This record gives sequence, structure tokens and C-alpha cells, in this order.
Amino acid sequence: MTNESSIWLFLRKMRAPLIILNIAHAIPVILLTIVPGIDAQGNPAHLSFFDAMYIVAYTATTIGFGEIPYPFSYPQRIVVFLTIYATVPAWLYALGSIIALLQDKMFLYAIKMNTFRRKVRHLSQDFIIICGYTDAGKLLIDRLTNDNLYRIVVIDKNAEKIESLESELYMPSIPAIVADASMTDVLKSSGVQSPKCKFIVTLFDDDQLNLKISVRARILNENLEIIARSGVRHGGENLSNIGVNHVIDIFSIIAQRIDFALKSPYLFNLLNWIQGGNLHVSKSDVLPTGKYIVCSRGRFGKTIQNTLDKNKINYTYLDINKEIHEKVSSDQDFFLEAGILEASCIIAGTNDDAINLSIIATARSLNPTIFAIVRENELEERSLFSHLRVDKIFVLDQIAALDGYNYIDRPMTFNFIEGISVFNKEKLMNTLLAITDKVNKRPALLEMTINKNTMYALSQFLAHTPVTLGQLINNPYKDGQDLEIVVLGLMRNKEVFILLPDDSTVLNDGDHLLFATTKPSLDRFKTIVNHYYELYYVIHGKEEKRFTLAW
Repeated sequence: MTNESSIWLFLRKMRAPLIILNIAHAIPVILLTIVPGIDAQGNPAHLSFFDAMYIVAYTATTIGFGEIPYPFSYPQRIVVFLTIYATVPAWLYALGSIIALLQDKMFLYAIKMNTFRRKVRHLSQDFIIICGYTDAGKLLIDRLTNDNLYRIVVIDKNAEKIESLESELYMPSIPAIVADASMTDVLKSSGVQSPKCKFIVTLFDDDQLNLKISVRARILNENLEIIARSGVRHGGENLSNIGVNHVIDIFSIIAQRIDFALKSPYLFNLLNWIQGGNLHVSKSDVLPTGKYIVCSRGRFGKTIQNTLDKNKINYTYLDINKEIHEKVSSDQDFFLEAGILEASCIIAGTNDDAINLSIIATARSLNPTIFAIVRENELEERSLFSHLRVDKIFVLDQIAALDGYNYIDRPMTFNFIEGISVFNKEKLMNTLLAITDKVNKRPALLEMTINKNTMYALSQFLAHTPVTLGQLINNPYKDGQDLEIVVLGLMRNKEVFILLPDDSTVLNDGDHLLFATTKPSLDRFKTIVNHYYELYYVIHGKEEKRFTLAW
């Protein structure tokens, strides 16, 4: 469809009514100009074309102003009589066609699509296309909207979900359309070819649909960053092969968390913080090392088994959906045979939250001290799992949203986690303590780039004066107070990643920095790096002389 599709659709649907309506008006107008009347002096007279149109107009609409400019002759009255019986039905037919057209789904869709195109076309800021207003999509939109770095465009085939999105009243408003995101025309209408479109994120539970959207998006825009969700073993490989920049593999992420928790609670805690948690190491962050019972099936179950094998954990694997059904998932004998009394941990990882609830309830009734890990498929069930005092809850949609958000807004977090994953327990503990001691247990996490747009003064300063990290953060105002900032990583030339750079690291224009900080310290830091005289004092310990004109 073109941008004028609604106009052409209107003309095509209304072609017959408009033709009939025009004919019903044209014939009486011509007849009134031909049929003679009699003027006030009794002489023959003909109506002008304008007078004839005027008379037909008020006659056809049943207004009836009277006979002008003089009383009609009987032949003229016969024409007016015929006009009434010709034009009134024509108008009724035309009005009925318009009412029917306004109820036509294709016409309404064309109007909505044109409005959607216009909103997307008028976006002046860089934007992200999100395919699928799922729970994960909503969480991602909430975080991106708070940052206000990108505008959002949403596509979903479910009308109720789009209505729910519109009822949220996001500011700035989010252009959204009820459409199939895998259709090429829909992707074009959403602005996928625009240079302002920086990312497309597809978060549907259907891997094939995510694959279709990714393929079409890559063909339409080779420079676009594509983020896609995958839940099957070969899905991630297929997505990577067609050029998807980041695959959200939720099962692998959960397995990585369990792997990190088995290695070190500090490593798990740092990963948990990167993905939305805090830096407080609690009792539930320390996984037991005894026997595990894994209740799952499919790829998730296999992924967990591989993780436990790698860490040499003894476990019993129960394919719940295959060996027992939901109605007997609380069968105590079944779990007793699996060794629930001797087990130290149970993982309820089926794709049905009701079964997972039943598994945990049964396990806790037999072994009250057992450590419980749950896969949560629907966000609504969280309160029920919390009521059962589950030790660890892995919410699939939340994990998907945070992983996508990190890739969009804080891609260096992946480099940070990869770097610290090889640390020993002592170094991990020291890293965590360094952050919590200097900042707090729930520091903000963000990335900043040294350039003229974000650090104007520092960018200009680096052209002639070397500046180190320590000069900007440690006692910058010479008042004995450091900024509550820990630089977790530095990316240089988009290739070299420096993990936990020390205070002597010399900064370059274009460097990307990953911070852990608080808002007050971040505001002070922004003041320093964006104001020349402020930065000069921080670097040199004295104010630069300002030149004034002598009058």
C-alpha cells in the first residue's frame, strides 16, 4: 500500500455511489436550463446554469427554499418533481455506502496505517522498532522510555495488546500498529529503512516468526542492529547466520546464572546486578552442592543438565511432562523415589507455572529445607512463587527484556561479565566490595562516551592536555571527597576493552566508559566534563584566569 492507499480505497469503494449521485444531479440541472419558464412580465425565460444548480442542490437535500427567481411553470415543476424522486434515493444510497465503508475493516486499517506512517515519518529522534508487545516488550519499553535516548515504535498483531499499550499513555507517545510484523510492507511502514532507525527487537515466543522478521529486516536495512529472542537449540544459530547482531537465548542466560552461582556467590551477584538486581550477597545467592533434582524437559532441561555436569553436581533428572501429568505432579511417592529427602536443591523448570507451583509445594512438604529454584513463565505468578518462599525465581520475560536493554543501552556490560568470569573468588569479592564501599549496594549502571555531545569540555581538553581517570574522580575539588564513581570498563576504538581501568589510565577522545555511580555524583561528574573552567580547576587545582575587557 502507498501512503495514499486510504484515499484510493475510498474512491474505489465509492465509485458507483458517486457516479449515480452525479448523474442524479446533472440531468435535472440540464433539464432546468432547457425547459422554459415565465418571468414576472409573462415573457418566456430560461434559468441560468448557476440558478439550476442552486435549485437542484436545495431540492435534492430536501431543504426547499421555494421557486426562484420567479414562480415555476408546470414543465419546470415536473422537472423539480422528478429531481426529488431521483436525487433523494441517490443521496440515501451514497450515505449508506459511506456508513458501510466506515465499518469496512480494510478501509479502517488503511486509515490507521497511514496515520502510523505519518507518525513514524515525523519522528525527529533516533528510534527503535519493537515487534511484539509481550511482557518482555513492555518491560523493555518502560526502561527505554525512562532513559529517553530513543523513541519507540511498536508492531503487534494482537489488537488488545496495542490497545493496552495506548492506554499506558507513554510520554512521548509511542506510534503503534496492529499488523503482522513479518510482512515487508509493515516493516517498511514502521521505518525500518530510515537512517534514524537504530535497532529492531523481536520478542515473540515464536522462533520462526522472529526468524522471518529478522531476515526481512536485514534485507531491508543492512546497517540495522537486530535483536531477536530464541528458545530452541538451532534457533540461535539460524538467527546468527542471517545477520542478527544479538540473540536473546533465555535458557542459556539462566544456565549461566546457575553456573556462576555454583562457582561463586560474588560472581553471581555481579551478574545479577548487571541484569537489574543489587550487590547485596544474600543467603539465596549461595547454591548448595549436594544432590539436585531437575524437573523439566526439552532444551531448558538439557541446558541445566549440561551446567550441572560441568560443575560435577550429582542430580536426578525428571522429565515431568513425559513421565507424569499435571494431575499427578504432586504425587509424593514419585518424588520420594527420586530421592527428595536426600536432595539439597530442586529446580522446577517446566513450561507450565501451575506444574512448577505444584512441584515446589510438594517438595517443600517432604523436605522443608530444600533449596528451590523456579522457572517462571508468566509474570502474574510471581506473588504465588514468593508465597512458597522460593529461593530463586528466574522470570523468562524479565530476563529477555533486561538482556535486550543491556545490549541497546549498555553493551559493555557483556564485556565486563566476560572479563570477571575468569576471576578467582578473592578477586571477585574484592571487586564487589570496591563497588559497594565507594558507591552503594544498588548503584546506577550506565555508559558514557567522551565526545563533544556528552563531555564537551573534556573532549576539547584532551586535544592538548592529557587527563587521567583519577583526576576526574578522586578528590576533584580538593575538598577531600571522592566522587561515588567506579569505572568498570573502558572501550577504546571499538576494539580494545580495558577491564576495571586504574586511576592512571589516560583518557582519549572517543573512549566509552562503563560506570557504577549515584545520581548526585553523576551530576557532578557531568558538570566537570562539560564546563571548561570547572574542568581546568579539577585538572590543575587552580582557577584559570578569565580575560575581561577594559573600557
